[in-house]
Amino acid sequence: MKKEDKTMQASDNIRNKRDWLMVVLLFVILGGAFLAFRMLAFTEDATRAHVFYGTSSEPIVTIDFIKGDIITHYRQPVPEGYDDIYPLIDSQAQTITLLGDFTVGGTRQRVVIRYDFVRRSVQVIEEQSPNNICSREGESSGWPLICLPNRVRIEFESTDEDFIV
Repeated sequence: MKKEDKTMQASDNIRNKRDWLMVVLLFVILGGAFLAFRMLAFTEDATRAHVFYGTSSEPIVTIDFIKGDIITHYRQPVPEGYDDIYPLIDSQAQTITLLGDFTVGGTRQRVVIRYDFVRRSVQVIEEQSPNNICSREGESSGWPLICLPNRVRIEFESTDEDFIV
């Protein structure tokens, strides 16, 4: 081999190593930014969680973590043929059950939400949808949960209340 070929080959190797180093460095920076956002974006403890159904701007249920109370704002409109009145609130199991919009065999599916006053968190534990993304999102104490195509969403609110009067 000629000396020029060896020099060019060494130069290409250095360039490839530099490219790989830049790619790895970029992934480390982006991964760090993502983790920082996930950990710091919703670090403030939520005082309330609002459960919305459909396109309504008024929550159907509010979970007050400070007072340890569940407030039902209105009843969910349910078509004929369904025996239960939604939302179903089970304070023993700490669950709220809504009727989702997704249907299987013509039957609307239920969305079951578990809440925890101590941890100030909410989790969708049961729902039927094509990919079951909502129930796989896990427990949240500040990150919004959106259940499509069931049209149920959970948003958190933080206030400056330090104590109950």
